[in-house]
Amino acid sequence: MQAYANNNPVAASTTAATASRQGFINPHHVQEVRYWAEEFHISPARLIAVVREVGRNLYEVRKRLAL
Repeated sequence: MQAYANNNPVAASTTAATASRQGFINPHHVQEVRYWAEEFHISPARLIAVVREVGRNLYEVRKRLAL
């Protein structure tokens, strides 16, 4: 299943591309949370918990999820 921002695949990919370029996850944007949760194969709640634990940096989130 692909993450869609407001049922728009272009917006979802734009959101992900922006987050990747910036290197941060914005936990206040539902589309980003959905995208990254699916990308990491975890629930949105788990992703938010990890972001609270290590911060918004994608590198740190990936590192924490690898444990």
